[in-house]
Amino acid sequence: MTRRDLVVVIAALVLALGASAVLFVGTMASEPATDAAAARPRIFFDARNTPPPATRTVADVQQRVGPLAVIVPLQRNMSDTARDAAGFLLVIIVTAATLLVAHERVVAAYRASLGGWKTQLRVLLTGLAVLGLGLSATALAWVVYLGYVATAARGTPFAVPAALQVGLSAFAVIAVVLLAVLAVGFAAASWRLGDLLFRLRALSRYHADVPSPIVAVIGATLLYIVWQIPAIGAVAGLIVITYALGAVVTARLLSGGTPA
Repeated sequence: MTRRDLVVVIAALVLALGASAVLFVGTMASEPATDAAAARPRIFFDARNTPPPATRTVADVQQRVGPLAVIVPLQRNMSDTARDAAGFLLVIIVTAATLLVAHERVVAAYRASLGGWKTQLRVLLTGLAVLGLGLSATALAWVVYLGYVATAARGTPFAVPAALQVGLSAFAVIAVVLLAVLAVGFAAASWRLGDLLFRLRALSRYHADVPSPIVAVIGATLLYIVWQIPAIGAVAGLIVITYALGAVVTARLLSGGTPA
């Protein structure tokens, strides 16, 4: 074994030990405390009867792991970073996959959002109206369905669970369709935002050389960064959802209900 191979082996051993220590600390942090693992009351209505937290605090984990206490803050930071990275990766994958699978529909939604401030306002108001109607229709459908289950399906022992399962399955299918529509609109909105970014004077010379999927991914990245701002993240997310719905609905109206 040469000296280079020995260095590689030692480096791999150090990385393996470091990863094992971090995973061990993460296991200790996610392990329920002794009092939390005890029997809990099934029903509690008083704040004094609230069960203790299921996870340990930083001080408890540091006391439990002993010599590895210095790794606990690092493990917490790595967990938060990994969660943020997973969310960002999911956004990028959804945007890229939608551009690949439903390219024609994304292009139609993108073209429907082209125009001045009047066009942008029309798309946004259209999405707001669709979102309001969808939430109202969903709430009304739930009330009607639960009323039907409570009156007509409670005569037999297994009718109520079966009816609830069928209803939840139906609403899950509707939610999947809505998420697909939102994915198309989000890809179009990201593309539109990236296009506006490359129209700036400092980046305009690169606009013709950058492919459209990269432009859309850059727009999605900017939207994800805005979502992480505590003050305006929720408002920005609602605006993006509304705009995405408005772009898809406007594209369908302009195409007369036929695919682009």
